Amino acid sequence: MAIDKEKLLSVAQRYILRGQSNKAVKEYLRLIEASPKDKRLYLKLGDLYLKSGENEKAINEYLKLADLYVEEDLNFRAISIYKKVLSIDPKHLEAFHNIAKLYLKEGLIGSARSCYQNILEIKPDHQEALRALAKIENRQQSQEIPKATPSSEATAPGYPRPPEKKVPKENLNPPPPLPSPIHDIPIVSKEEETTSVDKDSEMHYHLGIAYKEMELFDYAISEFEVASSDPSIRFDCYTMLGNCLMEKGDYDKSIGYFKMASEIKGLPASKLARLHFSLGLAYEATGMVSEAVDSFHLVLKLDGSISEAQEKIEKLQPK
Repeated sequence: MAIDKEKLLSVAQRYILRGQSNKAVKEYLRLIEASPKDKRLYLKLGDLYLKSGENEKAINEYLKLADLYVEEDLNFRAISIYKKVLSIDPKHLEAFHNIAKLYLKEGLIGSARSCYQNILEIKPDHQEALRALAKIENRQQSQEIPKATPSSEATAPGYPRPPEKKVPKENLNPPPPLPSPIHDIPIVSKEEETTSVDKDSEMHYHLGIAYKEMELFDYAISEFEVASSDPSIRFDCYTMLGNCLMEKGDYDKSIGYFKMASEIKGLPASKLARLHFSLGLAYEATGMVSEAVDSFHLVLKLDGSISEAQEKIEKLQPK
């Protein structure tokens, strides 16, 4: 028998507003039974359990949600959910292990290593983590070993083998020692380090997007702040930070981030127009009418096709 999903959601929401979380949980369980792939339901159910202090039940729902994201190859969203699990239980080995596997899948070797190190700090004899770390270190060391000089058998017949160059002993670089599982990190080149930082910032940005879409604004803000260290995505991070803070009602900080974004050089007019529209909304929300009107006028100057800006001006400055 088909159920009226919207009706059940409405009933569950009424129970939540009345503080009857147990009844709301029952409605969400019915909804999940009818729509087992609806990820929003698992998130909401997990949040209800968490609010009621039933941490283990909350974690179980979040893990189911993460599995659904993994099935759809939405790796950063899955990572964001596993991190939520870790915020509840900082020693949850399954969450650490699954994050590490997803980091490896995304090519984030350093981040995966950190996860495995965290596992070993909790459980030093964790065999999967030990094997994974050894594999990571062996691969990195093999990349650092120079190609061997061709053997005499490989030299074409009739041609003398070129003389070997004597390398002074002091110039030989010994291979780096195998790091201990917890603390030592192999040295990487500047090029590798730069790539790692860029990719790491990108990862934090995508995590921020995932948290924002789930309305976990505090988590999103934290990720965007880290990601903003990369100049190539700083504008987008500042814009997202402004939007998240708007959602939280912190308009002063929101205005601050929008202004910082507007000062970045070389931006196309279309991006600036949307940014100043958001800034105008933030000014409007704080009652700064003249500043809001100025922002909306600037929007139209940058992009006359944004009709919402004209509507805002007419609303704020009626004739």
